[in-house]
Amino acid sequence: MNKSKKILYIDNDDFQTEMRAQLLSDVHNHEVVIVESFEEVEILYAKNKFDLVIIDFSRDFGLKSLQYIDSIDPFQHMITISENEEYSEQQGCDYCIAHHRRRRLIPPFPFPELVRLVSNFDLSVCPVKHKFDNL
Repeated sequence: MNKSKKILYIDNDDFQTEMRAQLLSDVHNHEVVIVESFEEVEILYAKNKFDLVIIDFSRDFGLKSLQYIDSIDPFQHMITISENEEYSEQQGCDYCIAHHRRRRLIPPFPFPELVRLVSNFDLSVCPVKHKFDNL
C-alpha cells in the first residue's frame, strides 16, 4: 500500500476538482488542499511542505504558480494538467526530466491515470514524454 501524501491542488474549486480531491482523500487517504489563486499558492507553499503539487494550466495563474514553486524547489514533484504545448518545458522533455520532477496529463484523462501518477510518482514516466519535442 502506498503512503499517504500531502497534495497541493492548484485549480478552480469546481465540481470536477472537488470530486478528484475527495476521491484522492477518501479512497486513497491523501491530504488534498485546493487553492484557487496565486496568493493562496504563495501563502500555503511558503508555510507547508507538500509531497506533490498538481497544477491545472487552464487557470490564469497556473504558469505563474509553477514558476514560483520552481524558484523555491525545482525538484518539487508536480503533475501539470494542460493540453497546450506552450506550457511544456521550453528546452524539451529530456531537459525537464533531468532538471525537474514533473509529470504531465493532457485533458481529458481518466481519473485512474491521475491516481497512478500520484501513487507511483517516482516509478512513473511522464505519459506525454517527447510529445511536444520539435514543435
